[in-house]
Amino acid sequence: MKAMKSVKFAISPTIGAIMRSILFVSAFLSTSCFAQNVSTVKSGDGQQPETVPLENFSGYYQLPNKAAFIRFEPKDNVLFGKQFWGDNKEYQLVQINETNFETKKEGHKVEFIKDGSGEFTQAKILGRITTVKVGFDPTIIKQLSAAQLKRLEGTYILTDDNSFKLDIRSSAKGLTLKQLWDNKEITFMPRTETFFLNEDGTFPLTFLLSDGEATQVTCFEDDVWLKGK
Repeated sequence: MKAMKSVKFAISPTIGAIMRSILFVSAFLSTSCFAQNVSTVKSGDGQQPETVPLENFSGYYQLPNKAAFIRFEPKDNVLFGKQFWGDNKEYQLVQINETNFETKKEGHKVEFIKDGSGEFTQAKILGRITTVKVGFDPTIIKQLSAAQLKRLEGTYILTDDNSFKLDIRSSAKGLTLKQLWDNKEITFMPRTETFFLNEDGTFPLTFLLSDGEATQVTCFEDDVWLKGK
């Protein structure tokens, strides 16, 4: 991404990992669609898999890069998934047992994971990429009040190198980020009170609030910028 000099300095390896991750998962998701009704699927020992209502897996799941999402949704007793990057491919899954699915042709796996309360809150893809269920639709822009946007304003300093600074200001419907080293500006729109995406959905911002005020913003997965005093 050419948007930030600090991206080259501190975030570039992250973007490389993001793209490799997305391409790898995309290869998994963009193959031909496969479907098989859960009621006819046999497990490895010839027994019917334990059944969990497919609605329990429904929702949007966020990849570690914070910019990419997968939606799982049941249709006619079959679980469908849709990737929200690239060509937005939709695919279908075969259930192996209570919490595990795979594509019929490729055998790529999706495992749904419960939290301590018994709710499905994560989905592990390919046995190594853990996605986290979110309570919002990343395709819908959320309307925030002027006060909600105002509290995110400020100058943010990169934790790895305090010579890099961002100035974030509220706009009519979102935020404008200005890179103070080259004055380049990028606009962002809210998906929640604390999560924003740029116009093409490739650059995520995640704010941390304390006592109702922003204290830091994270770009992508773990590039942290602290709000100045």
